[in-house]
Amino acid sequence: MFRLDRCSVEREKKEVIEGEIIFGEDEIIAVDIPCHLSVESISPANQTQSTATVLLDYVLYIDTKHGITIQPNDKIKVTTAQGQYYELRAGESHKYRLTTQTHCEVVKVV
Repeated sequence: MFRLDRCSVEREKKEVIEGEIIFGEDEIIAVDIPCHLSVESISPANQTQSTATVLLDYVLYIDTKHGITIQPNDKIKVTTAQGQYYELRAGESHKYRLTTQTHCEVVKVV
């Protein structure tokens, strides 16, 4: 699989002080990591009178040799080889022998 896209991963930093959760600045987990962002239609377009709805599934592939562990709710910023910029929120991650696959939800597309 070609990994021509690049991503950065940030994690929300939080501490528990006297039973209260304190949020700090985001912690940078990884920067400029080669990856592949797959954007796939998960259902056919539902056509109504004047609009169509297309649901998209975003999956990020990162080589396991980078040793990155992506946790749910991590912020992922991806720049594709075509110059598109995506801000994603990580969902469930699965580590396999050669790749880590993370299902994501899109926050912003530029």
